[in-house]
Formats: sequence, structure tokens, C-alpha cells
Amino acid sequence: MDISLKVKPLILSLLLCAASCIKNDIPYPVVVAEISSLEAEGAKSVSIDKSARKVTISLEEQTDIRSVKILSVGYSDPSVVPSWDIRGTRDLSSPLKVTLTTFDDYEWTVVAEQTIERYFTLSSQVGESVIDPANRRVMLEVDAGADLENLSVTSCKLGPSDITAYSPEPSTLKDFSSVQPLLVVYGEYKEIWNIYVSRSEVTVKLSVCDPWANKIYLRAQAAEGPARGFRYRREGEQDWVEVQNVSYSSGEFSAWATGLESEAAYECVAYSGKDTTEPVKVTTESEIQLPNSGFETYSHAESDKYYSFYDPSSPELSLQTKWWGSGNKGSTTVGSSYTITMPCTDDKVEGESSLLMASAYVIVKFAAGNIFSGEYYKTIGTSGGVIRLGRPFESRPAKLVLSLKYKAGIITDKTFSGAPEGDPVKVGDRDRGCVWVALGTWDYKRYGGSPDSPYELNTTDKSTFFDPEGEDVIAYGRFIADRDYDSWTRIEIPLDYRTLTKHPTHIIVSAASSMLGDYFTGSADSKMWIDDVRLEY
Repeated sequence: MDISLKVKPLILSLLLCAASCIKNDIPYPVVVAEISSLEAEGAKSVSIDKSARKVTISLEEQTDIRSVKILSVGYSDPSVVPSWDIRGTRDLSSPLKVTLTTFDDYEWTVVAEQTIERYFTLSSQVGESVIDPANRRVMLEVDAGADLENLSVTSCKLGPSDITAYSPEPSTLKDFSSVQPLLVVYGEYKEIWNIYVSRSEVTVKLSVCDPWANKIYLRAQAAEGPARGFRYRREGEQDWVEVQNVSYSSGEFSAWATGLESEAAYECVAYSGKDTTEPVKVTTESEIQLPNSGFETYSHAESDKYYSFYDPSSPELSLQTKWWGSGNKGSTTVGSSYTITMPCTDDKVEGESSLLMASAYVIVKFAAGNIFSGEYYKTIGTSGGVIRLGRPFESRPAKLVLSLKYKAGIITDKTFSGAPEGDPVKVGDRDRGCVWVALGTWDYKRYGGSPDSPYELNTTDKSTFFDPEGEDVIAYGRFIADRDYDSWTRIEIPLDYRTLTKHPTHIIVSAASSMLGDYFTGSADSKMWIDDVRLEY
């Protein structure tokens, strides 16, 4: 018998056994399935929360939430497959669920929110009306001596602008001695609202006494007719000071008590005729300044390739840790010659140095010289980088001021990669520099950053770019350098406050020699110098 006939089956058996024991160690790529963009008719804005896997569509007042046309949906990767196509006309009065699949499944939620501005006021009203959309009712108070059978409607809006009708006509309503029903009609909606009116137990109420650094915002309610206003005094003093420039609106009035000292205790009252509220005691905020605002402190604490704007060996505690971040960590990955943010000792306004931001073309990408409150988090290959914006801050300044010089270069086809919608910039245009400041209440759990620097911005993902109109922005101001500033110029950037009673948790200050640096667009010849950056209160 040929022994080879026995050996061959044995060898084959061993090979099959070995093959069956081979472990596949080749990892599958991790592709997280995400909704990266969504467009809808009648939407004011669309926000995407990747951590919560949620898309929120903010609708215009006139949009029918039960019939919203979703025009387009974008996904994070071509391999993403949705469980169903959510495009088309959808009822968003309740959330939509869609599962996105790559190698794993990811459930996303699409919700709509719609804020309809509603108000209803009467003559002799005291305080603000309480609008209760869920139960379709309005509750308000009028002066204790008012005739409930002879009141006048001074304003009414209980449905969307331009498309709402009322029955009876609000101007004809007079008797509010009992519940007054009002039919509100818009689109296919017909709603019965009930108006409840009662007499106030107090003639004047101080509802807001909010201290800022050197002023106090005051708001109160009292019926029209008697003289109304505010008074304040330093705690411990006897004489009251009359607040000037009071604004009146029906049963409400407001004003600023100005010219005060920071970190000082005051008492405030509101009055209407002979009636005065009890004093409210408050302490004004601190006039906090930004650390290292002249960029005098810098070191090679992070790398020999570039400067960082803090020094662990500094005798001053606030300068020992990082407050300012820059794109140096990303641009110098290929070499220290690509430093884009650096101290400049040759040209400054005060102290020993200013800050120079110089845009550059770094191997395959354009990079804008930049500085920002926060930290550079990581580099994404040659595609871009991730930064985390913001530093803890609780005061409310009036403006950011700084000294600035600027030299703009010309944008070339090599340094043009795009622009935000509505910006007409093109190849051949002069570059623009930018400085902006924002106060807000950004939660790092929602915005992807860290407790100290909560707003994470990924330059490869436009959905993460900073939105000045974002819901957590309390105040914002911006300066655009759209021409050269050959000599040092003092720039003022007023802060536009969206609310006068909400307190910030963080501040973002950002400057760049090319304002479209996040879009990898600008000029490699642009330079910006800044110095003596301060907050004014």
C-alpha cells in the first residue's frame, strides 16, 4: 500500500483543523451613524445633538407642526442606512424615531418645537399676564379699585402672527367680572381661551432686582395712573436716590440704577403713588478681567515647537495654568516653522510684548492665526482639528476693548475652501480678520467639551461651528477687520444681551487673522496683532 495515500488525508485534516482555529484579529472600522444635517420648510433653525442622538427643528409661528416638509437629511458617512426615509411631509406634533445602521444600530429622534409669542393685557393691569397654552387660559390682576365690568383690552395675541382671527373682536370686550371666553382661530385650529381677571392685593410689586457690576436692573408692576418709579441707597445710608429714565409699559415699568460701585451692598424699592415696596438687598457683581490680557506671559510648557500663553513657573497663580489656547498644536505637527500664534516683542502697545497671529498654508491645508479662551483638543489627520471653547466666568461686562493692528492678504485658489451660506467671499478678495466675544450657559454634556471649556468645535463638522444665535448664548459681540489697520487702533466690541436677568457660566473670547479659518479659507499673508485686551463694565 502506498504510504503517501495515508499521509495526504492526514495532512489535509491537520490543515483544516488549523484553519478552523485561526482567530480573525482584523478589526472592523468603527463608523458611528449620525445625522449630520437636516432641512425643513418653515424651520427657523435646526440643531443636532450628537451625544443625545437628537435633531431639534425650531419652527416658525405660522408653520403647521402636523404637516412639516422635511426637504433633506444628511448622514455622517455614505455607509449609513436609515430604517426608513423620513423625508417628505411629516406630523411632528410627536417625535419621529429612526434607526441608523452601519456595523451597529443607532436610534435617533427628530422633534419639533414651536414657540408662539402670546400676550394679553388690560387697562388698570398690575404685573404681567400669566399665559397658559396647555390649558388655554390667561390669568392677570388689575388694580384693587378697578371696575371689572368696564376694562379695556390694550393688547392681544394668542395665535401665530398674521393668520389668527378672534371672536369676539378683543377690542369689544369690557366685562371681566367673570371668566371671559375668546375663540382663537388659525389654520385648521380652533381654540377656546378663557380670560381670568382678579383684583390685586398689592398696589406695587418689585419683581426684578438684578445686580450687575456697577448697576442694578429693576422691574416692577403697578397699575397705570399714580406716579411710579424706583429708589436705591447704599446699605447703611439714610437717603434714597431716585432712579432716572424709567420705561413704562402698561402695568409694568423698568429702569437701570447706574453709577454704582462693584462688590457693594445696596437696597432698592419700587413705588406707586404713596405705596412703596419693602427694600430688597443685593450686592453688585465683581469687575473681573481676563488673565494674561496683554500676553506678557508665555512659555514652551507644552512643546519646544511653539509658545503657550501661560507659564507653570510664574509667581502669579492665574498665569500658571492655561486660559488661552491656539491652533499652534495642530499647525506645528509638521514642524515649528508653521507656528501661527506667537508673542511679538518688536511691536506692542504696553508691556513687553503683543500677540501676533499669522495665517499660513501648512503643507495641504490653510490655517488661520488664532487665539481663543479654551484649549486645542486634538488634530484630525490632515483634515482639521478639534478645539474646546470657553472658560468659567460669571460677571456681565458691557464691552470688550483691545488694541489692534491688521494686515490683510489676498485669498487665492490655494487658500479657498468654502464659506458660510450668505458670505460672498471669493478668490481674489481681501482677507478679513475677526475678534468676537460671547457669554453663555453652555453645558459640556450637551456641547461635547469639558467642564472648564464646554463648547467643542470640530473644523471638519460644520454642525459644530459656533452659533451666535444659539439658545444658550446670553450675550454676543463681534468686530470684523475688513480693511488694513496700519497703526495701533483701539477697538470696542459692545456686548448685545439677549436677556437682562440670566447669569453666564462661561465666556468665549476668540480672535483670528482670517475670519473664515474654520472653513480653511483666507490668505497666507494675513497678520493680526492684538494687545491690552480688557473688559469694560
